[in-house]
Amino acid sequence: MRRVRLAIADDHAIVRASLENLFHGYPQIDVIGTAADGKSAIALAETLKPDVFLLDIVMPGLDGLQAIARIRKVSPPTHVLLISMHDEPEYLQEAISRGASGLVSKAALPEDLIAAIMYAANGNVMRVSTPLTKRERKVLALIGEGKTSEEVASLLSISQKTVEHHRQQLMEKLQIHTQVGLVAHARQLGMSAS
Repeated sequence: MRRVRLAIADDHAIVRASLENLFHGYPQIDVIGTAADGKSAIALAETLKPDVFLLDIVMPGLDGLQAIARIRKVSPPTHVLLISMHDEPEYLQEAISRGASGLVSKAALPEDLIAAIMYAANGNVMRVSTPLTKRERKVLALIGEGKTSEEVASLLSISQKTVEHHRQQLMEKLQIHTQVGLVAHARQLGMSAS
């Protein structure tokens, strides 16, 4: 499994430390550097060339939205993912129009943030910022384990038709177009149904 080299920029030291600590629990992500503002983030991107740069929108001096294009200029392979307390669709659209791969709410579950990072690292761009439901995450994890729709239905005590509906919702939310892609995505995230 390819490890994603991640950089983080947030003006709050506690948030940076919390995110670093969170990512230590995920073997597929290496935090390679942090920055406290947009200007430092650009310098970090130029030096370290991370796969994904997780940027807070609101930072002093140069905010996350302003830093996107500059980071992409100094490190074209770097995918920028914004993190914010604001997850309204207009913020997502603004971020994408400036070259970001997407936006994740600070209220999102850790699994959703990890999924967004892996999604961005693969060169994908979010079209929606709707987080997965608890049931969708469980279905995705079981799909990743290679379970059939019949097996997932039995394990979750739901109908096969409901499982198929969840599969369709997952594919739409994650912008994945094949069943194989869905299985690969779940495995890449290292999701567990337990």
